[in-house]
Amino acid sequence: MREFMPEVGTDLPPGERPMVAVVRAVPGHEEQLAAAIATLTTAVRGEPGCREFRPFRDVANPGVFYLYEIYDDTEAFRVHLATGHVAHFFTELAQHSTSDAGALVQLVEVAPALPGVR
Repeated sequence: MREFMPEVGTDLPPGERPMVAVVRAVPGHEEQLAAAIATLTTAVRGEPGCREFRPFRDVANPGVFYLYEIYDDTEAFRVHLATGHVAHFFTELAQHSTSDAGALVQLVEVAPALPGVR
């Protein structure tokens, strides 16, 4: 049985919480998954701790979606995971995708080089 709720570690760096989820549709379910992502996007963008939520579709592989997300901090992400719209999205994932919680990748920004340093 697939698990959709990601583990949110206690070792994540402080500050904003960027991540990307790579979601793959079951063949023939691409449009149902796209509709579920569109509904989720509207709800998530209204969350107080959400800085950015942008879904993308792979041009070469229209059954592959990338959800780029940034939350104020890890706690805002935990609150996001506890919402009804996320629970509903997980039921949609179970029907229309091959993905699970492993689709989510936590990110850390690469610090820009200091001027004059090579």
